[in-house]
Amino acid sequence: MQDVIIIGAGGQGLIVAGILLESSESRAIGFVSDDAATRPSAILGIPILGTLDVLARTPHDAVVVAIGDNRIRRVVTERLVASGEKISTVRHPFTSIAAGVTIGEGAMISAGVVITPGATIGRGVLLNTHCSIDHESSIGDFAHISIHVAIGAKCTIGEETFIAPGATVTTSHRVGARSVVGASALVLSDIGDDVVAYGIPARVVR
Repeated sequence: MQDVIIIGAGGQGLIVAGILLESSESRAIGFVSDDAATRPSAILGIPILGTLDVLARTPHDAVVVAIGDNRIRRVVTERLVASGEKISTVRHPFTSIAAGVTIGEGAMISAGVVITPGATIGRGVLLNTHCSIDHESSIGDFAHISIHVAIGAKCTIGEETFIAPGATVTTSHRVGARSVVGASALVLSDIGDDVVAYGIPARVVR
């Protein structure tokens, strides 16, 4: 059983706390957050310890960077790695992850997620409730796949990209880095880097 500190006390921190409360391998011993002074004293019974500076004086085995903003999550993760912190991956027990799946450090995998053989999940990826990643697809570092999203087989999702709730990316298509695919969108063709796309079929709007 490893002792884990959750970085971030917002919505994603709450999700990670729930996952760790179900875990038989890791336990959350506290949250740290830049806005700790405005937070309650505890969340789900797990104490708010303070801001990032408390890490140096609080014994722990690893941290989870539970920040919803993809870019900020990456920046904070890389700063903590450079300082020597171990970044933990968390997985809810009610998931289905097939043989041959690669999962990067710091990924957060919520309840009901399904990943089929040969998929690759990058560092710091958020896979939210009941999303699915089909075989041989690749999810780039620090991307966020939201609730009830379906990623088809042999797809590529770029780094720091956000796929909003209920969207579908059909087989063998690519969504570029740092892009946003809107809620319930249907991706039937490739989408480039640094754009916003939505609709049925999904079209780039800016």
